[in-house]
Amino acid sequence: MPRLYRLLFTLFCFSFASPAFAFSQRSELEELIIAAAGSALFSLIAMIVIFIKSEKSFLPRLLISLASPLLVFPVCMAGSMATSYIVKQASDMKKDQNLAQQAQAESAAWQNNPLRINACGGDSATLKIELASDVHDDATRLRVLDECILPRADAVSLQAMLLDRLARNTEQWAYCTYLDRVMQRMDTSLLDVFVEQKLALACPSDIYSAAGDGTTVEPSWWDLVNQQRNGDTAQLLKTLRYLQAHGVNMKVAVNGRSLLSMAMESSKPALILFALDAGAAPDLHAEETSTLSPLEIWTLQRFSFVEMGTYSDADRQSIQARLRDMTGKEADALAHKLRYKGGLDHATDGGAGLLAYLIKSGASLRSMNRGGNGAFSAYTRLSPNLLEVINKLNDQQLLEFICPEAAPVDEGYSVYKQAIQIDNKELTSFLKQRNMPETCPAPQK
Repeated sequence: MPRLYRLLFTLFCFSFASPAFAFSQRSELEELIIAAAGSALFSLIAMIVIFIKSEKSFLPRLLISLASPLLVFPVCMAGSMATSYIVKQASDMKKDQNLAQQAQAESAAWQNNPLRINACGGDSATLKIELASDVHDDATRLRVLDECILPRADAVSLQAMLLDRLARNTEQWAYCTYLDRVMQRMDTSLLDVFVEQKLALACPSDIYSAAGDGTTVEPSWWDLVNQQRNGDTAQLLKTLRYLQAHGVNMKVAVNGRSLLSMAMESSKPALILFALDAGAAPDLHAEETSTLSPLEIWTLQRFSFVEMGTYSDADRQSIQARLRDMTGKEADALAHKLRYKGGLDHATDGGAGLLAYLIKSGASLRSMNRGGNGAFSAYTRLSPNLLEVINKLNDQQLLEFICPEAAPVDEGYSVYKQAIQIDNKELTSFLKQRNMPETCPAPQK
């Protein structure tokens, strides 16, 4: 019996020794594999020890030895993983304590930072001296600007920070790091600090750009418009008027986008009118063919496309008075872009108003639905209003409308034929009533 106790005690110790195999800087799966390998090794050792030390006859001794892993392996695995878990928890707790102590120390150091104390206290004279010591890195200076100077709208301290920045960095756009932060405050009294130093208010978004005047890359004030266009419109307009009065070009366009594009996307009438009055081009086109021009965006908004903005009648009249109607070529282009906006179905009136406008503007009936990828297809829901517009077409016009010219990669497309295939009853009934042919006469090239 004493020997059996010693054996059990040894196995008990093994269960706590096995974590040496498992506990390490590895993934949980790797620890599990290593723990299993260690437990298997201890099981083998236990088998050998039992076989050698047991005083039983050969067969019982062999059977006990072979059965021992059923006890040894799970005990070792359980001990290994339990010990690993406990050690990890202790280690994580220690790390958390260290991080908390480190954060506390950093907070205390920040509270006692002389640059922060002078800036937050509004002591601009001492702030200048502290800045001149050049012992504070750029990250510290920016943090002081964000936490102390800008919230207090302290123009005197901002001027001290700006002059220090200009003295230490002679790059053309070095001051833009500060200007971009000030711009977001939309406080023109702070912008006065940059104007007094005769600094341009139109920085490029990328301050390391080689652009000379911020017009060949997106200007940083666009970031202000993008971020604030759905916020306080009156304050945004006040800031934009200030920028305009101090030489910022409101007509600047980059890759088909402009202030008017952003204004149209915001659906804010006051912002749209400001952009139009500032001279932003409504017919500006991007290289990407699916991108809508400001005039195209407005046309969809004008005819109540879903999620394209809602306006009062007075707003519509005021905006439209500053715009022109589309040409036939522009109407064709918009008709083909409609597939990216869900087609005519996404207008509140089923697309009747827009289709009538496109036809009136001179859009080609043969090219409007080219290849079934345009304003109208066999899948279009034929609302009563839309039916009324289409029914006004004479037979030749309707034939051109449902048998559009072929796309470059197909042999022709028939709206009527596909409407039958997909069982669009409203459309097939209408076309049957108008005696249209189910198959187009010939591929239209």
